[in-house]
Amino acid sequence: MADAEGTIEVRANEAGSSSRSSEYELGDTFSVDSSITQYRIENGRRYHAYKDGLYWAPNDERQNENLDISHHKYLLCLDHKLVLAPIDDNIERALDIGTGTGIWAIDFADEHPNTEVIGTDLSPIQPSLVPPNCRFEIDDATDEWTYPTNYFDFIHIRALFGSIQDWTALYAQAFKHLKPGGWIEHVEGSIEIKCDDGSLAADNPLRTFTDLFAQAGAINGQIFNVTDIMMPKIREAGFVNTVEQVFKVPLGGWPADVKLRELGQWALLGFDTGLEGYSLATLTRVLGWSPTQVHVFLAQLRVAVRDRRTHSYHEIKVVYAQKPLQ
Repeated sequence: MADAEGTIEVRANEAGSSSRSSEYELGDTFSVDSSITQYRIENGRRYHAYKDGLYWAPNDERQNENLDISHHKYLLCLDHKLVLAPIDDNIERALDIGTGTGIWAIDFADEHPNTEVIGTDLSPIQPSLVPPNCRFEIDDATDEWTYPTNYFDFIHIRALFGSIQDWTALYAQAFKHLKPGGWIEHVEGSIEIKCDDGSLAADNPLRTFTDLFAQAGAINGQIFNVTDIMMPKIREAGFVNTVEQVFKVPLGGWPADVKLRELGQWALLGFDTGLEGYSLATLTRVLGWSPTQVHVFLAQLRVAVRDRRTHSYHEIKVVYAQKPLQ
């Protein structure tokens, strides 16, 4: 994958191609009860019931499919690795915060059969058939954690942009509940859409998209540009041996490099299938848009992101760090 310092080479037949594209070439912990599954239905999408309104993305089948597509995108980006931190193969316990459909936790449990893997989320959308060493809990990671201190060997966080008001507190809890010598790893995609060759105009709807979510995060205190604060906040929490890696992820199949082209196609698929879910609650609840205004804007975004003359990408950032041994 391209790192943040390199420029992605444009595919030879892309630079002057038409704008048309067909890129789909490819708190407390609760058990599930009726109150948790009495979901909110809003603008045709289904949202979590526990801590109603805290999280902006739907939990319906359309969005869950998008989460699994995004999981594959992350695997392609990280060279099919679930973890970059140098953890041992036989750690005792791992925690996946904001597990979503549970796909990362399940894969990790399969790879580490001797590890107890716990995935937490606001929504009970995980499958019931899982590896015997994996379980899921309904939990709000911003509440006081009920786990013992010095309990986990590894804590994994991914794609919680726009979801947390106090990252300092969350990292502090992770530090408290990791064993000395344990590792934290945080993986996030930047909301800022970029290009290296001037093909993304200042008035492009993709730039507007970035600006709108930055505004929404500033209003409700749950920032979307989490990649900007990960490294300093993790260090501030007391972690050491901190490593940051940044990857460029193209939107679409425009790169010359075969691996980057495949990654770009999956990234575009994820962008398209998740776009309504990303946008509806945020733009209507926080910025006061009507559903009709949102859908008109999303149509403009879909045209813009498929324009093969625009060589857009965003960055995925991975930060991992260790709790001191003493």
